[in-house]
Amino acid sequence: MRFKLCLKPEKIAFGNRLPINYPYLLSSWIYTTIGRANETYAGWLHDNGFKDGNKIFKFFTFSNLYTPKLKLEGDRLCLLSDTVSFYLSFLPERSTEEFIKGLFKSQRFTLGDRHSKVQFEVQQIELMPPPDFSEMPVFKTISPVVVSTRGENGKPYYLSPKNPEYSACLLKNLKEKYQAYYNYEFLDSENFVFELLTEPNSRLITIKAGEPQESKIRGYKYSFRLQADKELMNLAYASGFGEKGSMGFGMIEVE
Repeated sequence: MRFKLCLKPEKIAFGNRLPINYPYLLSSWIYTTIGRANETYAGWLHDNGFKDGNKIFKFFTFSNLYTPKLKLEGDRLCLLSDTVSFYLSFLPERSTEEFIKGLFKSQRFTLGDRHSKVQFEVQQIELMPPPDFSEMPVFKTISPVVVSTRGENGKPYYLSPKNPEYSACLLKNLKEKYQAYYNYEFLDSENFVFELLTEPNSRLITIKAGEPQESKIRGYKYSFRLQADKELMNLAYASGFGEKGSMGFGMIEVE
């Protein structure tokens, strides 16, 4: 279930300069908002999620922020418009339309760090119609897709969509999500075809910037064609394609 949230930047409060590495901040606000309404559910979602072995999936994702006009100033985004929007998507059944609209309606929140911040007000929440997954639809990414393997040192090695292993890793991730969500294994893998259509655009995102736990994650934005079981397509669409959906990676839409 996907929603479009329309925000008003209240620039008079703190200004209009937002850290470029805002996805982690936005993810934290989403968790906090859920927690205000249902502390038990938020805690479970944050600490457990759905499990497949040692892996945990949160089954929600969100897009980058969109605004008609902005300017890049070093590591800051200067918001020059009076409107900002983003998409937020949930898979769990608990996320009904009324539940989500009730959580986020008229919320005021602030994104930023010690250098700059922006205060926003949620002005409108719109339920988006479900997509029509044709036989082999064309998608585009609206936040970077992250796919990784483990190197010899145990650290993640982030794959480009041009890597020969990329498609197999995407399928493996979707099958693990399927196992975690439906509690049984997805067996039909022969129908899965990933076709890259555009030159991938690499994005390096800093998580917890300036903190001791700071880390960097590399994702890619591109258009692609996908043939897969409709349940796998719905998993990719609702909870993110690839890894780290709940941190704002892997949101896709049908072109």
